[in-house]
Parts: sequence; C-alpha cells; structure tokens
Amino acid sequence: MKSPDDVVRHFDALAATYAEAHGSPERLLAYRLRLIRRLLAGAPRGAVLEIGCGTGTHLLALADEFDRAIGTDVSPAMVAAARRLAAEAKPGAHISFRVDPAERLDTVAGASVDAVVCVGTLEHIPDKERVMRQVRRVLTPGGRFVCLTPNGGYCWYRHLAPMLGRDVRHLSTDRFLTLAELEALLDTAGLHTIERCFWTFVPSGDMPAGAVSILTALDWCTRRTPWGYLRGGIAVAARPR
Repeated sequence: MKSPDDVVRHFDALAATYAEAHGSPERLLAYRLRLIRRLLAGAPRGAVLEIGCGTGTHLLALADEFDRAIGTDVSPAMVAAARRLAAEAKPGAHISFRVDPAERLDTVAGASVDAVVCVGTLEHIPDKERVMRQVRRVLTPGGRFVCLTPNGGYCWYRHLAPMLGRDVRHLSTDRFLTLAELEALLDTAGLHTIERCFWTFVPSGDMPAGAVSILTALDWCTRRTPWGYLRGGIAVAARPR
C-alpha cells in the first residue's frame, strides 16, 4: 500500500465485511465508548465529528449526545455502509457521512464542531501533522479532540513482534506513535493536552495464541500503574490553545 489510492482501495474492499478483529465486538466497543465519553466530559454538545469513521460504529453510539453528528472517511464504500447503518438504526437523526480525507476535511467549516473523535485511524495516515492542523481548524474555541490509537511504545510493537518476525502493519503507511510523539504533534498544531492515559488494546488478531493470554494478563496487572510498556493503546483529550 504505497499511495492514497491504495489505502482507499484497501478500506473499500473491507467495508462489506468490516468487523472487530481483536476480540468481542460488543465488549470492546462498549469499553472504548466508556473511555471516549470520559475524555469528552465537559465538552460542548453542539456538533461532533468522527474522522476516519469507517462504518460509523462509534459515531452512531455517540450521536444522541450531540445536536448534530458528522462522520468522514477516505473510503467511499465505508461511507456508503455507514449511511445504510444510520438509516436503519437512527432514521431521521441529524447524522451525515461524507467522503473526506482527515488531512483535508474540505466539507467541514472552520470552528464549526465542538468535539472531534478519532479511533483507530491516526496510525494509518502518513501525514499526521496535517491531520492535527485540520482538527485544530474545525474545532470551536471550547472544543475537544479525543484520540485513541495503538501505543508505539507497547512491548508487542517494539520488541516481541520483531523478535517473532511478525509484521504488525496492516498498511505500509502504518506508524504507531508513542504518547510523547502524539503529544508533540498536538502541541505543534496548537492543541493542548488536558488528559492522557493508556488503555487496554491487545491486538489479538495479529498475535500467536500464546502471546494473547500472556499480554492480556500483563495488561491487567499494570492497569493502575503509569507503565505504558505493557499497555497496547494510548488515548488523549486536547483542546485548542
């Protein structure tokens, strides 16, 4: 996958059968939504935007908590699937889905959304700096940006997968950020981090069976510690400076 068109084709091909690859879809979605809602606490409730929305799973769950919901994705097939799901699950709701890359957000006006959510998308985008600048542009002055992404400092990505000869990238554009790298990107774009944490993400679909149980146990043991080496995900909440 070497060009933007290749990335679009990859996700277009996945759209019809897109599903959680790393465990129970219902349980993991509920867990992520709890974390997102916690990080969005105190944000205005006008418009919410999800960038890289895929089939709209997170946005549809959050939509009733905002006056208006917008989902954008680079994949036309993903957007079409999201529109079908929205029509079935929330007919008549103020939800729109658009084909619009996160690096551009041409369909979203400046200072027009109160919350931007990005879940499992940033790692796939080569020009992360441009994404952050767009997030800063579209947020209202009191708005909130919440991002959940794999932890580039996680033991699986840093040491275990390379040792086992496992390629953890789904696309050649994939790059996993550390928490420090993510916060530096936010700062450069004019976004101030107000909360950060590690979260439970064990990419079981990419692991041998034995590693899954061991890393799940290690994650559980370190949930109440500041040690990110054994935690697979990083999450931040930020606001415009």
